[in-house]
Amino acid sequence: MKRILVGVDESEESRAAANYAADLANACGSELLIASVVHVPAAFDSPELIAREASWRAEETTRLGQFVKSLATKVGRPGLKVEAVVANGLPAEVLADLAATNNVEMVVVGHRGRGAIKRLLVGSVADRLVQICTKPVLVVR
Repeated sequence: MKRILVGVDESEESRAAANYAADLANACGSELLIASVVHVPAAFDSPELIAREASWRAEETTRLGQFVKSLATKVGRPGLKVEAVVANGLPAEVLADLAATNNVEMVVVGHRGRGAIKRLLVGSVADRLVQICTKPVLVVR
């Protein structure tokens, strides 16, 4: 495998997925791409909310950028090339797009272990990613 993508969101489950992906990439001689996605629900028609949305998106992008860089350092292994990226949009869709456009051969994500009702109401990035991604998806528990 040339490159493995791991999607992270600051949860313990995604940190475990990042460690697993780093071990796998190291064992396969692959590169590791760590990605986090800023998802800001669309603002209402209020100009004040729209202005705040842009500010919040910028703050989140900066904060998550620091997180993925720190995580890249923590999961680094000797000889393992690690890249970190932050993108904006719907998490599953963005991860699927990153996989399709960045020479990625596998995507790794963590599983939060939500119950059926909460998953139905809130949704699951892992569930959606498995449905739409054209690359193999490994869900780490």
